[in-house]
Order: sequence, then structure tokens, then C-alpha cells
Amino acid sequence: RTEGGGGGFCDKTPLRVQEFLGYKSTEDPLFKADKLMLRAAPLVDPDSFEDYLSLVEKYREKADYGSMMAYTSSWGEANPNGGKEVIDEYLDRTKEEVKSTEQLLNSVCKYLDLQELPALKGPL
Repeated sequence: RTEGGGGGFCDKTPLRVQEFLGYKSTEDPLFKADKLMLRAAPLVDPDSFEDYLSLVEKYREKADYGSMMAYTSSWGEANPNGGKEVIDEYLDRTKEEVKSTEQLLNSVCKYLDLQELPALKGPL
């Protein structure tokens, strides 16, 4: 649990990370976003096409890795020498992966001439 700036508490949960990345449910906004990005490839300037496809692949890899790190963190206490500190360490590493994934997503949006969206906070 962490204490929030608004005076409330929230539970640290890897499912929240997977929800934001689109790996928890088919209802998540980014569910299979990489597939949509590939279908949107014809909208990209032909001179940038290969760079765009490479960026989409990097996005998919980062999102997959962030989801895997979140999942791994959920088993931190169950592993030998595990505990809340291990979970916190994995979630901190996951946070950095998610930030990198967000930057890649914003780069994809630029290739598609879409405006950058503000960070999503609260429930999806």
C-alpha cells in the first residue's frame, strides 16, 4: 500500500500495469494496440515506412516486457528470499519499462499525425 497525495491509500498491484498496457482484458484501451498500429501502416509516409514498422516492433517488445515484469512482481513474496521489498523492486523496474513504452507509443502517434494524449490517471 502507498499513501497518495490526496490523503488516500492505494494498493500496489501488477494488474494495474497490465490493465494500462492492454494485457489484462479485451476491454482495455490498448488491447492488441500493436496490431492496430500495423493496420495503420499505410497511413505513414512511404519514406518513413520501415522506421515506423521498427518502432511498432520496439513498442510491442517493451509492452510485452513491461507486462512480464508486472506479472513477475506478483510472485515476489512467494519466491525464496522474496518479500515486499522484492515486489517493490520489480514494480520500480516495471515503472521504468512502462515509461519507455509510453514514449514509444507517443512516437507511433507522431508517425500517424495524431496528437499526443495526456497521461491517463484513475480508472480506465
